[in-house]
Amino acid sequence: MKKVLFFTNIFPHYRFAIWKKLINSNQFIFDIYFSPSNPIGIPTLDLKNLFDDKERTKFHFLKNYWLNKKILIWQSKVLRLTAFSKFDYVMLLGEMYIISSWIACLIAKIRGKKIYMWSHGLYGNESFIKKHIRLNFLKLADIIFLYENRAKKLLVKNGFDESTLDVVYNSLDFDIHQKHYLKLKKENNTKVKRLFIDESLPTILFIGRITEKKKIDLLIGAINKLNQTKISYNLLIVGEGDNLEFHKVSNQKSIDSGWLNFYGKSYDTEETGKLIYTSDLCVSPGNIGLTAIHSLSYGTPVASHSNYNNQMPEVEAIIDGENGFLFEENDFADLASKINLWFSKNLKLNRDKIRKIVIEKYNPDNQLAIFRKRFLNG
Repeated sequence: MKKVLFFTNIFPHYRFAIWKKLINSNQFIFDIYFSPSNPIGIPTLDLKNLFDDKERTKFHFLKNYWLNKKILIWQSKVLRLTAFSKFDYVMLLGEMYIISSWIACLIAKIRGKKIYMWSHGLYGNESFIKKHIRLNFLKLADIIFLYENRAKKLLVKNGFDESTLDVVYNSLDFDIHQKHYLKLKKENNTKVKRLFIDESLPTILFIGRITEKKKIDLLIGAINKLNQTKISYNLLIVGEGDNLEFHKVSNQKSIDSGWLNFYGKSYDTEETGKLIYTSDLCVSPGNIGLTAIHSLSYGTPVASHSNYNNQMPEVEAIIDGENGFLFEENDFADLASKINLWFSKNLKLNRDKIRKIVIEKYNPDNQLAIFRKRFLNG
């Protein structure tokens, strides 16, 4: 069987489902190298509680070296393993700052091994110098796995062969979400009770870290504008963060009015799923990442801003007017107008239809199929 060495930085929680499928494939061997230490704040997972003894043999630790605890610049073991171990393909993060990855690519090429990268590709907002360094690094790869179609188009525009670019999207644990979704659908849960004075109003949801860049003040301002003459919407804020207490104090009047609820954190998968399922619209006024996939998995439409240069790849999952909508960045009036327009046309949700894009693209089984095709066919 073909063997893949995958060098990555950490074990982020959202990679659990796809990594589990990759290491358990009976068609190729997939070994993962990463660091258990994590200075960048992304939630990680513990191997002991999630994988059995056989599965854990597929995971190996290395040491990361960071610049200012933000930029990964070197990884131990990568050069030795690329130079001397037996494998067919090496897969690296497509991050140009990792010096060891540049050297590993050169070693792999000397040994006649294929190089894969799992990468954002181009973001579209790079400076001239950064763009060309990134392009030169990505050109070292034989195949690049990308998170979004936009990145693929940008690379093709810059001379890359389309046949060497695969969009694998991103995913969460779809099987768990599917299980919870079907349970909620069977129970016909429509509201989480006792969160608002008038539970009959549409519930708009924000879920995530409450930080400045998430711009929840924009969302609160939009709903406040809509509720000025008559309270028409409830707003549920789920999460915690540095700005939580500030927003609570600043919006005490709205809290007292009964349409704004700061729920706090929710780390329980089933509880979070119910909060999403019983909401009518999920809005990320800053950039949107995997929250889009999380929400759409439960058939709840999603809204975020339309400036793709300041967005995360998952914004592509929003099909404007079908499973959510896009609004002008930093424009609370446009957001308010689009919310009203959305609910005027979508009084009753077809959650199965809204979930369609996750079922087709943003799930681990689709990712696995794309990886498998490359690993088996070279």
